[in-house]
Amino acid sequence: MKRQKLVAVAAVAALVGTFGLASVGTAGAKVASQSSVRGVTSTSIKVAGICDTTGVGAAAGAKARFDAENAKGGTLGRKWDFQSECNNDSDDANQDLTIGKRLVQQDGVFGVVPVQTPTLASAPFFAQQKVPFAGWGISTGFCKNPYAAAFTGCIVPPTNIKTTGTTWGALVDGLFKKQGSSAKGKTAAVITEDDDSGKVGAVVVGAQAKVNGMKLVYAKAALPPPTQTVGDYTPYVQALMTSASGKAPDVIFVTTAFANVLGLSGALLQAGYKGILTNAVAYDPALIKAATGQSVFTQFDLPEDTSNANMVQIVKDMNNGGVPTNKIGQPALAGYFAADMFIAVTKKAGKNLTPDSWAKALSKFTYQIKGVVGPTKYPQSQTQGAPCGTLVTSNGTAYEISVPYACYKNINYTTLKPIKY
Repeated sequence: MKRQKLVAVAAVAALVGTFGLASVGTAGAKVASQSSVRGVTSTSIKVAGICDTTGVGAAAGAKARFDAENAKGGTLGRKWDFQSECNNDSDDANQDLTIGKRLVQQDGVFGVVPVQTPTLASAPFFAQQKVPFAGWGISTGFCKNPYAAAFTGCIVPPTNIKTTGTTWGALVDGLFKKQGSSAKGKTAAVITEDDDSGKVGAVVVGAQAKVNGMKLVYAKAALPPPTQTVGDYTPYVQALMTSASGKAPDVIFVTTAFANVLGLSGALLQAGYKGILTNAVAYDPALIKAATGQSVFTQFDLPEDTSNANMVQIVKDMNNGGVPTNKIGQPALAGYFAADMFIAVTKKAGKNLTPDSWAKALSKFTYQIKGVVGPTKYPQSQTQGAPCGTLVTSNGTAYEISVPYACYKNINYTTLKPIKY
């Protein structure tokens, strides 16, 4: 089960700004002619990806999209030369920077795609060298960077920008309404891990619960960091099950790493928890049985939505690219969207492709696959995320869409007031 850190960070990142980003440099000489552009020839565009351990499946999704584009003749007469592996940084900042420098200085890529790692230490280097990159915006490196394209927008903004989407709370409200009630007045608990992301995440997810009418009865970074193993979840289960004046809350947001999601959620269910148990990690065809009774928030639509022709086409592209439907999890989908966005911005940049023309095209660009992902609008997405998502629930044999893909609003997570997206 290879989804641990990447998707867990995405869960918190979708809701919180955690770290700042150094100012973007402008080093790099102007290109003299099209033939001098790194990674670009008259017939090809060279790209490669960076992922952490849990995101290596992203390469398969990206390859499927590039293959589909090449089958149609490429983009503006150029085929995509995709180095079809996601270089694994092992969640190590030094290794990430080493890989980034190698891709640019030795391999000579025009861009880096897909990027799926929260440890994007290479982002300032990419900015200085004018290297376009695209991926899942789970790192601050996607924020305030003119060469960075996140299909979700900047979902980890600097801490001085206290923005979050109302999405997860709104989706839970939608599930309550499906059950004949609403989130208003319901009790909610949020549990995260005791690290920087978790501490802020407890505040931010709590804000999502409150702005959607829930009474927050517990919001703690209680679990040890994901690098430590939890042998016994009993103390955390007891705390949660008695958090609503001695009773269990109506909804529990488990905002933790994958290793803790299934363990804690399973212990809660075993203890008799009957409310809505939700996380942002446990969507994967291989996890259907293990995730029984759990509702999963994703930032995009999923293959279960067979009524959406756009999603059906994505699954077809994946299948044609060698990714069977039962292997299409969140990393593979994110890799596909990263490649699709990179292609779309490249088309807008035009035939005379340079890093600067690409950045200019991105600066006033809206990325969307209708009903699947986005709209993600630039330049707003340099500092904000796209407040969109889906809620699915595992019944033990399949995931069922509990609340279909929709977009909501961004708020200041301190004041709970709306922010224009």
